Amino acid sequence: MIRSDNLTKFYGTNQALHGLSFRVRRGEIVGLVGKNGAGKSTALKILSGQMLPSAGEVFIDGISVSVDPRAVRARIGYLPEVAPLYREMTVEGYLKFAARLRNVEAGALAAHIEEVTKQTGLSDVIGERLGHLSKGYQQRVGIAQALVHQPPVILLDEPMAGLDPLQIVQIRDLIVSLRKRHTVLFSSHILSEITQVCDRVILIDKGKVRAEGAEAELRRQATRPRQLSLLVRGSEKNLNDALRNVPGLREVSRAKQQQGQWRVRLTVQEDAREKLSKACLEAGLGLLELRGEHDGLEDLFLELLEADPS
Repeated sequence: MIRSDNLTKFYGTNQALHGLSFRVRRGEIVGLVGKNGAGKSTALKILSGQMLPSAGEVFIDGISVSVDPRAVRARIGYLPEVAPLYREMTVEGYLKFAARLRNVEAGALAAHIEEVTKQTGLSDVIGERLGHLSKGYQQRVGIAQALVHQPPVILLDEPMAGLDPLQIVQIRDLIVSLRKRHTVLFSSHILSEITQVCDRVILIDKGKVRAEGAEAELRRQATRPRQLSLLVRGSEKNLNDALRNVPGLREVSRAKQQQGQWRVRLTVQEDAREKLSKACLEAGLGLLELRGEHDGLEDLFLELLEADPS
Protein backbone atom coordinates (compact mmCIF):
# COMPACT_ATOMS: atom_id res chain seq x y z
CA MET A 1 0.00 0.00 0.00
CA ILE A 2 2.92 2.36 0.66
CA ARG A 3 6.15 2.26 -1.30
CA SER A 4 9.02 4.68 -0.83
CA ASP A 5 11.79 4.32 -3.43
CA ASN A 6 15.11 6.06 -2.82
CA LEU A 7 13.55 9.29 -1.51
CA THR A 8 15.88 12.28 -1.36
CA LYS A 9 14.94 15.71 -0.06
CA PHE A 10 16.97 18.92 0.14
CA TYR A 11 16.03 22.06 2.05
CA GLY A 12 18.44 24.43 0.39
CA THR A 13 21.83 22.85 1.00
CA ASN A 14 20.57 20.72 3.90
CA GLN A 15 19.78 17.14 2.89
CA ALA A 16 16.94 15.75 5.04
CA LEU A 17 16.43 12.40 3.26
CA HIS A 18 19.22 10.23 1.85
CA GLY A 19 17.69 7.54 -0.36
CA LEU A 20 14.89 6.52 2.02
CA SER A 21 13.30 3.25 0.88
CA PHE A 22 10.71 1.06 2.62
CA ARG A 23 7.42 -0.78 2.08
CA VAL A 24 4.19 -1.04 4.08
CA ARG A 25 1.84 -3.90 3.25
CA ARG A 26 -1.96 -3.70 3.20
CA GLY A 27 -3.46 -3.88 6.69
CA GLU A 28 -0.17 -3.31 8.53
CA ILE A 29 0.43 -0.83 11.32
CA VAL A 30 4.02 0.38 10.98
CA GLY A 31 5.90 2.86 13.15
CA LEU A 32 8.58 5.33 12.08
CA VAL A 33 11.14 5.83 14.85
CA GLY A 34 14.11 8.15 14.90
CA LYS A 35 15.80 11.02 16.68
CA ASN A 36 14.71 14.62 16.11
CA GLY A 37 15.85 15.61 12.65
CA ALA A 38 15.99 12.01 11.40
CA GLY A 39 13.54 12.79 8.59
CA LYS A 40 10.28 11.30 9.90
CA SER A 41 8.06 14.35 9.38
CA THR A 42 9.65 15.10 6.00
CA ALA A 43 8.92 11.55 4.84
CA LEU A 44 5.28 11.79 5.98
CA LYS A 45 4.81 15.14 4.23
CA ILE A 46 6.08 13.64 0.97
CA LEU A 47 3.97 10.50 1.38
CA SER A 48 0.87 12.63 1.95
CA GLY A 49 1.54 14.85 -1.06
CA GLN A 50 2.28 17.96 1.01
CA MET A 51 5.61 18.37 -0.74
CA LEU A 52 7.53 16.77 -3.57
CA PRO A 53 10.84 14.93 -3.11
CA SER A 54 14.05 16.25 -4.65
CA ALA A 55 14.54 12.75 -6.08
CA GLY A 56 12.99 9.32 -5.74
CA GLU A 57 9.38 8.21 -5.93
CA VAL A 58 6.43 7.40 -3.69
CA PHE A 59 3.50 5.11 -4.52
CA ILE A 60 0.27 4.89 -2.52
CA ASP A 61 -1.92 1.93 -3.45
CA GLY A 62 0.12 1.64 -6.65
CA ILE A 63 -0.37 5.30 -7.66
CA SER A 64 2.59 7.67 -8.00
CA VAL A 65 2.39 10.77 -5.80
CA SER A 66 4.28 12.75 -8.44
CA VAL A 67 2.14 11.61 -11.38
CA ASP A 68 -1.35 11.81 -9.83
CA PRO A 69 -1.25 13.62 -6.47
CA ARG A 70 -5.03 14.24 -6.44
CA ALA A 71 -5.78 10.51 -6.66
CA VAL A 72 -3.22 9.81 -3.95
CA ARG A 73 -4.69 12.40 -1.57
CA ALA A 74 -8.12 10.81 -2.00
CA ARG A 75 -6.64 7.55 -0.66
CA ILE A 76 -4.87 9.12 2.34
CA GLY A 77 -5.95 10.40 5.73
CA TYR A 78 -3.24 12.60 7.25
CA LEU A 79 -2.76 13.98 10.76
CA PRO A 80 0.22 16.34 11.06
CA GLU A 81 2.07 16.76 14.35
CA VAL A 82 -0.13 19.77 15.21
CA ALA A 83 -3.75 18.85 14.50
CA PRO A 84 -5.38 21.35 12.09
CA LEU A 85 -8.28 22.30 14.39
CA TYR A 86 -10.45 25.43 14.48
CA ARG A 87 -11.13 25.96 18.17
CA GLU A 88 -14.39 27.87 17.71
CA MET A 89 -16.01 25.06 15.67
CA THR A 90 -17.96 22.18 17.16
CA VAL A 91 -16.79 18.61 16.63
CA GLU A 92 -19.70 17.94 14.29
CA GLY A 93 -19.23 21.16 12.35
CA TYR A 94 -15.51 20.57 11.94
CA LEU A 95 -15.94 16.99 10.73
CA LYS A 96 -18.58 18.08 8.23
CA PHE A 97 -16.17 20.76 7.01
CA ALA A 98 -13.36 18.18 6.68
CA ALA A 99 -15.66 15.75 4.88
CA ARG A 100 -16.72 18.37 2.34
CA LEU A 101 -13.06 19.21 1.68
CA ARG A 102 -12.56 15.50 0.92
CA ASN A 103 -15.50 15.51 -1.53
CA VAL A 104 -17.76 13.30 0.55
CA GLU A 105 -21.16 13.45 -1.17
CA ALA A 106 -23.88 15.40 0.64
CA GLY A 107 -26.14 12.35 0.81
CA ALA A 108 -23.42 10.32 2.56
CA LEU A 109 -22.25 13.08 4.90
CA ALA A 110 -24.37 12.18 7.94
CA ALA A 111 -23.48 8.49 7.72
CA HIS A 112 -19.75 9.26 7.46
CA ILE A 113 -19.88 11.58 10.49
CA GLU A 114 -21.82 9.07 12.58
CA GLU A 115 -19.44 6.25 11.70
CA VAL A 116 -16.25 8.17 12.37
CA THR A 117 -17.47 9.62 15.69
CA LYS A 118 -18.34 6.11 16.91
CA GLN A 119 -15.01 4.78 15.65
CA THR A 120 -13.02 7.46 17.51
CA GLY A 121 -15.17 7.67 20.64
CA LEU A 122 -16.44 11.21 19.98
CA SER A 123 -20.19 10.60 20.08
CA ASP A 124 -20.58 12.10 23.58
CA VAL A 125 -18.82 15.36 22.63
CA ILE A 126 -20.21 15.82 19.12
CA GLY A 127 -21.71 19.22 20.03
CA GLU A 128 -18.73 20.54 22.01
CA ARG A 129 -16.46 23.29 20.73
CA LEU A 130 -12.97 22.06 19.89
CA GLY A 131 -11.37 24.67 22.15
CA HIS A 132 -13.21 23.22 25.15
CA LEU A 133 -11.92 19.68 24.64
CA SER A 134 -8.98 18.02 26.40
CA LYS A 135 -5.78 17.35 24.49
CA GLY A 136 -6.73 13.68 24.22
CA TYR A 137 -10.11 14.44 22.67
CA GLN A 138 -8.53 16.98 20.33
CA GLN A 139 -6.20 14.23 19.09
CA ARG A 140 -9.24 12.01 18.57
CA VAL A 141 -10.82 14.74 16.47
CA GLY A 142 -7.58 15.04 14.49
CA ILE A 143 -7.65 11.32 13.76
CA ALA A 144 -11.37 11.51 12.95
CA GLN A 145 -10.78 14.16 10.26
CA ALA A 146 -8.16 11.84 8.74
CA LEU A 147 -10.75 9.02 8.65
CA VAL A 148 -13.85 10.92 7.60
CA HIS A 149 -13.56 10.11 3.89
CA GLN A 150 -12.76 6.43 4.65
CA PRO A 151 -9.30 6.32 3.04
CA PRO A 152 -7.37 3.04 2.83
CA VAL A 153 -4.12 4.64 4.12
CA ILE A 154 -3.69 6.62 7.36
CA LEU A 155 -0.56 8.71 8.08
CA LEU A 156 -0.13 10.04 11.62
CA ASP A 157 2.73 12.30 12.72
CA GLU A 158 3.38 12.00 16.49
CA PRO A 159 -0.28 11.26 17.41
CA MET A 160 0.61 10.67 21.09
CA ALA A 161 2.72 13.80 21.63
CA GLY A 162 1.74 15.78 24.72
CA LEU A 163 -0.77 13.25 26.02
CA ASP A 164 -1.00 11.96 29.58
CA PRO A 165 -0.61 8.20 30.26
CA LEU A 166 -4.36 7.47 30.13
CA GLN A 167 -4.78 9.43 26.90
CA ILE A 168 -1.81 7.58 25.38
CA VAL A 169 -3.47 4.23 26.13
CA GLN A 170 -6.74 5.46 24.60
CA ILE A 171 -5.09 6.71 21.40
CA ARG A 172 -3.02 3.51 21.22
CA ASP A 173 -6.17 1.39 21.37
CA LEU A 174 -7.79 3.61 18.74
CA ILE A 175 -4.84 3.16 16.37
CA VAL A 176 -4.91 -0.62 16.88
CA SER A 177 -8.61 -0.65 15.96
CA LEU A 178 -7.82 0.99 12.60
CA ARG A 179 -6.14 -2.20 11.38
CA LYS A 180 -9.52 -3.71 10.48
CA ARG A 181 -10.02 -1.30 7.58
CA HIS A 182 -6.85 0.74 7.06
CA THR A 183 -3.11 0.59 6.53
CA VAL A 184 -1.43 2.82 9.12
CA LEU A 185 2.00 4.47 9.17
CA PHE A 186 2.79 6.72 12.11
CA SER A 187 5.77 8.31 13.79
CA SER A 188 6.36 8.54 17.52
CA HIS A 189 9.05 9.20 20.13
CA ILE A 190 7.26 6.96 22.67
CA LEU A 191 9.13 3.75 21.97
CA SER A 192 7.26 1.49 24.39
CA GLU A 193 3.95 2.49 22.84
CA ILE A 194 5.08 2.20 19.24
CA THR A 195 6.24 -1.39 19.72
CA GLN A 196 2.94 -2.34 21.41
CA VAL A 197 0.89 -0.88 18.56
CA CYS A 198 2.95 -1.74 15.48
CA ASP A 199 3.47 -4.89 13.47
CA ARG A 200 6.86 -3.52 12.44
CA VAL A 201 9.12 -0.62 13.30
CA ILE A 202 11.23 1.29 10.77
CA LEU A 203 14.20 2.96 12.45
CA ILE A 204 15.49 5.90 10.42
CA ASP A 205 18.52 8.09 11.00
CA LYS A 206 19.99 10.87 8.88
CA GLY A 207 17.24 10.36 6.32
CA LYS A 208 17.75 6.65 5.63
CA VAL A 209 16.55 3.34 7.03
CA ARG A 210 18.93 1.94 9.64
CA ALA A 211 16.90 -1.11 10.74
CA GLU A 212 13.37 -2.48 10.48
CA GLY A 213 11.24 -5.32 11.80
CA ALA A 214 9.22 -6.35 14.83
CA GLU A 215 10.81 -5.76 18.24
CA ALA A 216 12.05 -9.36 18.44
CA GLU A 217 13.69 -9.03 15.00
CA LEU A 218 15.36 -5.77 15.99
CA ARG A 219 16.75 -7.39 19.12
CA ARG A 220 18.22 -10.17 16.98
CA GLN A 221 19.96 -7.55 14.84
CA ALA A 222 21.62 -6.07 17.92
CA THR A 223 24.99 -7.57 18.79
CA ARG A 224 25.38 -6.56 22.43
CA PRO A 225 25.21 -9.58 24.82
CA ARG A 226 21.87 -10.02 26.60
CA GLN A 227 21.32 -11.02 30.20
CA LEU A 228 19.36 -13.98 31.51
CA SER A 229 18.16 -14.36 35.08
CA LEU A 230 17.89 -17.96 36.33
CA LEU A 231 16.34 -19.20 39.59
CA VAL A 232 16.61 -22.95 40.29
CA ARG A 233 16.35 -25.36 43.20
CA GLY A 234 18.94 -28.13 43.61
CA SER A 235 22.60 -28.82 44.29
CA GLU A 236 25.43 -26.62 43.09
CA LYS A 237 26.94 -29.62 41.27
CA ASN A 238 23.77 -30.09 39.24
CA LEU A 239 23.72 -26.37 38.51
CA ASN A 240 27.29 -26.51 37.20
CA ASP A 241 26.39 -29.51 35.03
CA ALA A 242 23.44 -27.65 33.51
CA LEU A 243 25.47 -24.54 32.72
CA ARG A 244 28.27 -26.58 31.11
CA ASN A 245 25.73 -28.14 28.73
CA VAL A 246 24.72 -24.81 27.17
CA PRO A 247 27.43 -23.25 24.99
CA GLY A 248 27.89 -19.50 24.87
CA LEU A 249 26.93 -18.74 28.48
CA ARG A 250 29.03 -16.41 30.59
CA GLU A 251 28.24 -16.25 34.29
CA VAL A 252 27.93 -12.76 35.77
CA SER A 253 26.83 -13.53 39.33
CA ARG A 254 25.64 -16.39 41.53
CA ALA A 255 23.91 -16.25 44.91
CA LYS A 256 22.60 -19.06 47.13
CA GLN A 257 19.21 -18.37 48.64
CA GLN A 258 16.94 -20.15 51.10
CA GLN A 259 15.59 -23.68 50.57
CA GLY A 260 18.43 -24.72 48.27
CA GLN A 261 17.69 -22.12 45.64
CA TRP A 262 20.27 -20.48 43.38
CA ARG A 263 19.96 -17.13 41.62
CA VAL A 264 22.32 -16.89 38.62
CA ARG A 265 22.74 -14.09 36.10
CA LEU A 266 24.26 -14.91 32.73
CA THR A 267 25.11 -13.12 29.50
CA VAL A 268 24.46 -14.61 26.08
CA GLN A 269 24.87 -13.48 22.47
CA GLU A 270 21.53 -15.00 21.46
CA ASP A 271 18.36 -16.15 23.18
CA ALA A 272 19.35 -19.37 24.98
CA ARG A 273 16.31 -19.75 27.24
CA GLU A 274 14.99 -22.90 25.58
CA LYS A 275 18.37 -24.67 25.67
CA LEU A 276 19.00 -23.56 29.25
CA SER A 277 15.61 -24.68 30.55
CA LYS A 278 16.11 -28.11 28.92
CA ALA A 279 19.60 -28.42 30.44
CA CYS A 280 18.28 -27.57 33.92
CA LEU A 281 15.56 -30.19 33.75
CA GLU A 282 17.98 -32.83 32.45
CA ALA A 283 20.35 -32.03 35.33
CA GLY A 284 17.58 -32.64 37.87
CA LEU A 285 17.12 -29.00 38.87
CA GLY A 286 13.81 -27.48 39.76
CA LEU A 287 13.36 -24.57 37.35
CA LEU A 288 11.59 -21.78 39.23
CA GLU A 289 12.27 -18.82 36.97
CA LEU A 290 14.01 -18.03 33.70
CA ARG A 291 13.62 -14.65 32.08
CA GLY A 292 15.46 -12.31 29.80
CA GLU A 293 16.66 -9.05 31.29
CA HIS A 294 16.60 -7.05 28.08
CA ASP A 295 17.99 -3.59 27.75
CA GLY A 296 15.33 -0.94 27.41
CA LEU A 297 14.00 -0.04 24.00
CA GLU A 298 15.92 3.21 24.08
CA ASP A 299 19.17 1.29 24.60
CA LEU A 300 18.26 -1.12 21.78
CA PHE A 301 17.59 1.67 19.28
CA LEU A 302 20.74 3.54 20.29
CA GLU A 303 22.77 0.36 19.76
CA LEU A 304 21.26 -0.12 16.30
CA LEU A 305 22.03 3.51 15.42
CA GLU A 306 25.60 3.21 16.67
CA ALA A 307 26.15 -0.02 14.73
CA ASP A 308 26.45 1.93 11.45
CA PRO A 309 27.50 5.53 12.09
CA SER A 310 27.93 6.36 8.39
